[in-house]
Amino acid sequence: MSDYSELEIEHFMLDLLPKLQSKVNQRFEYVERQQIIVGKTFLSEASPPIIKMEKGRVYYKLILENQNDFGGYSASVYGFIRRKDGAVFRAATWKQPETRTKTAIRGYITDEFCLDYFTANGVTYAL
Repeated sequence: MSDYSELEIEHFMLDLLPKLQSKVNQRFEYVERQQIIVGKTFLSEASPPIIKMEKGRVYYKLILENQNDFGGYSASVYGFIRRKDGAVFRAATWKQPETRTKTAIRGYITDEFCLDYFTANGVTYAL
């Protein structure tokens, strides 16, 4: 638990986003890109997924968007951050975090090593 204001938590959040994007980009460069044949053309993931943030009443929702060659995209929830204290949660559904388990809070974004709570695909599982 921390004694940070919501404004400070938002600052931590905005500082964390480029670091998470870097983690996603590193994984994108490491993994072989698959090509899918559609008709006579090859489709590939030409650009890495982008992490976006939506500000809600209680949580920040982190969204991972994949763009395709046709200009469309698919999106999945990367995780949730509670606005009042910076607690990190995994996603239960598109609209809400997982809060019913004993280890619902994975950590806080105000921690020194907060990047350890995230992978390239989302929030880590509790050990």
